[in-house]
Amino acid sequence: MKDYREEKKQKFTQPKKSKAGLYSLAGIVAVALIISSYFVLNSNKPSNSVNPAADIGQKIDYSSNDSLEQTIVANKIENGKELVTSLSDLKEKKFIKTDYSFNGKTIPLTAFIQPDGKVMVAVSYCEPCKGDSFHISGNQIVCNTCGTTWNLQTLKGISGGCQTYPPQALTYSLNGDNLEIPQSVLDAWSPRV
Repeated sequence: MKDYREEKKQKFTQPKKSKAGLYSLAGIVAVALIISSYFVLNSNKPSNSVNPAADIGQKIDYSSNDSLEQTIVANKIENGKELVTSLSDLKEKKFIKTDYSFNGKTIPLTAFIQPDGKVMVAVSYCEPCKGDSFHISGNQIVCNTCGTTWNLQTLKGISGGCQTYPPQALTYSLNGDNLEIPQSVLDAWSPRV
């Protein structure tokens, strides 16, 4: 009988088990849900990895001895789309710059032909230093303000202080000869820093 009483006494005198593990698991699940909802809700924003809609069909080898500056071109807005440039103009100039201006907002845009022949359209802006013009030297794109360099094909940082903020790639479409970006994408764009 004594063992039974001792067993019962220990049952009531032992500290209750902590629910910290359960709360930790619930917290981890909540954080995972918040992070995944952020990515789902921001999926229409521009990103650095987009599939190019245009390809000129040949590789380009830029000379490391020359500096290719951006050529400024005019643009226009039609049917809710920004016409950045034509593919034929880009083939001729290889590296263009234009400004999207609408409702008091101006965004500098650029388009260039990557070494593999694909066309990249991006925001012509290095956010940390606020530089909006670039040049191509070899297979690198270089900010004219701070001198940061990125790989022209991948936009991965090579050197400089702004490496994590390359020109931000935009999703565009090829409509006939025109490179077009929906105005809604440009209106939603904001600097990363």
